[in-house]
Amino acid sequence: MHDEEIIKQLKDEMERLKRENELLKDQIAKLEARLALYENSHTPPSLKRGRKRKKEYNEGDKGKPGQKVGHKGVSRPHANPDKQVEVTTDRCPDCGTELGDPVRIESKIIEEIPEPQPIIVTEYKIAHYRCPSCHKEVAARDPDFPVEGRFGNNAIAQTTLLKYEDCLPHRKIQNALSRLHGLNICPATILDLTRRAADAVQPQYDAILDRIRYAPILYVDETSIHVQGNKHWIWAFTTPSETFVVIRKSRGTKVLMEVLTRRFKGIIVCDGWKPYAKFTKRLQRCWAHLLRESRDLADKIGEAVLLHEALKDLYEELTGALENDPPPEVRMELWDMARAKLKRWITKEHISLKVKKLVGKISNGFEYWFTFVIHPAVEPTNNRAERALREHVVFRKIVGTLRNKKGTSIHERIMTVLSTWKQQGLNTLQILRSSLAS
Repeated sequence: MHDEEIIKQLKDEMERLKRENELLKDQIAKLEARLALYENSHTPPSLKRGRKRKKEYNEGDKGKPGQKVGHKGVSRPHANPDKQVEVTTDRCPDCGTELGDPVRIESKIIEEIPEPQPIIVTEYKIAHYRCPSCHKEVAARDPDFPVEGRFGNNAIAQTTLLKYEDCLPHRKIQNALSRLHGLNICPATILDLTRRAADAVQPQYDAILDRIRYAPILYVDETSIHVQGNKHWIWAFTTPSETFVVIRKSRGTKVLMEVLTRRFKGIIVCDGWKPYAKFTKRLQRCWAHLLRESRDLADKIGEAVLLHEALKDLYEELTGALENDPPPEVRMELWDMARAKLKRWITKEHISLKVKKLVGKISNGFEYWFTFVIHPAVEPTNNRAERALREHVVFRKIVGTLRNKKGTSIHERIMTVLSTWKQQGLNTLQILRSSLAS
């Protein structure tokens, strides 16, 4: 074979490999783009696919899993018995000999749930009167009589909690009510019962909105949900004692304007989403998001390792110094120190485009990273709002999509009051029944 033919074959092979390489690069880029929809730097580590298990704190510790020696155990306390049952026998089960009196009594306390209870059907004979003064007809009221429909307040409350607290779809609620109480209702009726509950808590929903608008510190986050197959956004506005929920098509500033209005003068703790900075300059950017993003980048690009370590050290230094609630003058010194350290890192020269992008993001939010240093009540992360959205994420995984505007409105009102009552340590069933009776 001549040298020219060998060279030609090698060139052809090289061209083939180049084309194949380009195709593979293109395929990898598409797959990475698809993966980014489900897993990115904002994805909590617990949700990342194929993640490595956490290493033991002491890698040399080869001990068994579970409680360590000396750990104080916790047992369920015994309940007070409602009744006593004497368990006796007359004869030996093996030889049939009469046993006589017992030599000892062993006590065991068993907790059991009652048998399924049938529904209670009550006929209300409602007295109507004619007022002798204004001549209007007056109907007597009973607190157990529902405002609307033929199902009682307890049935409405239990159905609502099965859906919005236990996250059961209508079919499973239907099965549960039939199994436990012999109550047979269709999914459309279940939806209407939740609507009645939502109407009953409307005044409380409005009151929570009014208080949110005057909150000194507000934790805000949003996540997607589909309504009739179209992407919408669940917004959670959270304080330590209350949570307000809305679902809107927009993820932009107009939702903040609608909910909070220009009357809002508090501080918002949030992630780096741009609409927050357009709405107000009184912000605290979330350090958990920043450290997660820098760590994710450091795992892929060596140049980002030092930046991530510097950010982590700065955060730990600040949170450690603030543990003992120092006076304002010390907080101002910490604030000046932190700004100077961060500025040194973001003004360094970087080669990687991804690192430059992260530095640009840090730089754009420079004024919002250290609000928590000079305002003692402000938390450095947006964990409160993320926790408030967790129930909605679970609900979304189960139902897939909300069906219409009616269901969206019900979801907003019920989830707002349930979240708030749980934050305040209230019994959701009792408060919901009380709301229905009032």
